[in-house]
Amino acid sequence: MTVNRQSAVDMKESPVDSAFVARALDQANLNALRLALYQATGDEELAGMDVGSVPWWGGVFQVAVLSEQDSEKVKEKARAFLASNAENASQPQAPSNQELRNLIETFSGGPVSDFMVEMGREELSFDPYPRGVEWTREPSKEVKRDYHVTVIGAGIGGVAAGIQLKRLGIPFTIIDENDGIGGTWWKNDYPDARVDIASHHFQYSFMQNYPWKHNFAPAGEVQKYIEQAARDHDLIPNIRLNTKLTDAEWDEGRGQWRLTLEGEGAPELRTSAIISAAGLFNRPNKPDIAGLENFEGPWFHSTEWDHGVDYRGKRVGIVGVGSTGAQIMPRVAQDAAHVSVFQRSPQWVATVDGYKSEVSVETQWLFDTVPNYWNWYCFALFHAMFGDVEGLQNADPAWQAKGGIISERNDNLRAYLTENIRSKLADRPDLIAKLIPDFPPFTKRTVIDNGWFDALRRSNVDLVTDGIDHITSDAVVTADGTKHPVDLLVLSAGFKTEDYLWPVRYSGVNGVTLEQAWAKDGARSYLGMTMPQFPNLFVVYGPNGQARAGGLFPWIEIWVRYAVHSIVHMIEAGAHVMECRQSVFDEYNARMDEAMTQCIWDIPGQKSYYLNKFGRTSANMPWKPDQYYHWIKQPDLADFDLR
Repeated sequence: MTVNRQSAVDMKESPVDSAFVARALDQANLNALRLALYQATGDEELAGMDVGSVPWWGGVFQVAVLSEQDSEKVKEKARAFLASNAENASQPQAPSNQELRNLIETFSGGPVSDFMVEMGREELSFDPYPRGVEWTREPSKEVKRDYHVTVIGAGIGGVAAGIQLKRLGIPFTIIDENDGIGGTWWKNDYPDARVDIASHHFQYSFMQNYPWKHNFAPAGEVQKYIEQAARDHDLIPNIRLNTKLTDAEWDEGRGQWRLTLEGEGAPELRTSAIISAAGLFNRPNKPDIAGLENFEGPWFHSTEWDHGVDYRGKRVGIVGVGSTGAQIMPRVAQDAAHVSVFQRSPQWVATVDGYKSEVSVETQWLFDTVPNYWNWYCFALFHAMFGDVEGLQNADPAWQAKGGIISERNDNLRAYLTENIRSKLADRPDLIAKLIPDFPPFTKRTVIDNGWFDALRRSNVDLVTDGIDHITSDAVVTADGTKHPVDLLVLSAGFKTEDYLWPVRYSGVNGVTLEQAWAKDGARSYLGMTMPQFPNLFVVYGPNGQARAGGLFPWIEIWVRYAVHSIVHMIEAGAHVMECRQSVFDEYNARMDEAMTQCIWDIPGQKSYYLNKFGRTSANMPWKPDQYYHWIKQPDLADFDLR
């Protein structure tokens, strides 16, 4: 493979002179650039440099960095390489497993785990389809033609599943209730919606060197990216938009699911297997507030933003200060006459440098010019985000015995975030106490500062911390009796994440429904993907499927790989049914419940989308990323009944 010469930037506007190159190197991740240069040149001086670490993302992660002296050496060597006609350099061959381990240990500055090497290879994207599923014994076209897969959702997971199935030649249909591709990134188009994971980690492993415009992409850019992936892989003919699945009934005699659909196309579909990629954030949580029906102005949930309503010059009420509310408020406050922000409880808010910055011309040029720099740049994000999580998310009894609250890392992060609040609001002491949470970081999702603190200091913004009592025709009345006049009301109260696979009615073996199967204490699964009595049904981002580290894209690809591997196994074995064994499911969930007691999400008195109505953590998993990765790299057929 040769270096990508189709530059994503217009070099006519930015001539490549010495000043341009200097800017590119100043902006570079020099540790990543070091590895790319080492692969290209074999210069052993690059391999012998010392590696340290610095905090990132509010102190949550540690980033591998070089000393100042070695950084300058890398720049010097990069200038020499770029001056020696780098544009004609060939792409180095993908390294062997041992070569890759050596490279990653060079990047890290020491020994690394098998997990870091195995998943690291996938994240480095040296191969065209790093997580691609392949046939072991490819069947005939006639055999494939008799098998059909239905994928629910045309978002990240649905498109990833479609691409895998397309490569294998397995017939499939993707259905989505929306009228566009992108899933949650199609639906959530409220002002300033954007990712909180760096774009170069929030991406498919098979779309190498995609020219992101922003370091943390806005929703519209993510939606276009997902749609581009679908178009590039010719999925459009297989996608049925404006189509809603209402019922799925298992037919044991035929080993198929009978689907009832509403919308465009045929109202019924028979399918051999279902991959549900409907996602975790697909059911808006609309709080039950007394008098809401009496409000005479426009109101809507953030995920159903009405772009026909002009908030400029209006009095706007925003209910909720989680990730969504914190993104919306700063943008709305710029144009609204007044904004009242109704906060039930404060959130931990982390400041990330460059959160709203664009990917510079110089950075994209360096991706396009230096072989494998893009690969190592993306790996650097993976390396940081898949680091130690136990110290943040598990209690340390020894530390607590010394007077600590949770653990040394969690307590240090808490102190860091608290000081950040005090620093940001030094001139507003009235706000500081209202904005410091009384719970440890990571018991709820951490919010990224989207201009939140600066907006709270505006003269046209009020933070209201008294609970909402009721709503009148033109105001929100809080428990203290204060009337807060509003012309427009935005409910940014998140999602009902415990309602997995909602609103589809699934009926499995002997007619058992998911509601019946989950009646005891909420949704459960095996490995976050399968359930007994519901054969040939694979869930992407299912119950207790939220991993403890890393961005969503890698895990979605891994879940999809597991589901498609399962389908391939069925077809190759001549089986029609693949059902998780009850004993395997029960044993797994017992272990999971025990492991969950060591995590911080179950601290009494907390309320977040992590917990269901039974008070059980149903979103997160307790497993370390390396454990979970190896369990789901491909299905263990002993866990299933194939028939």
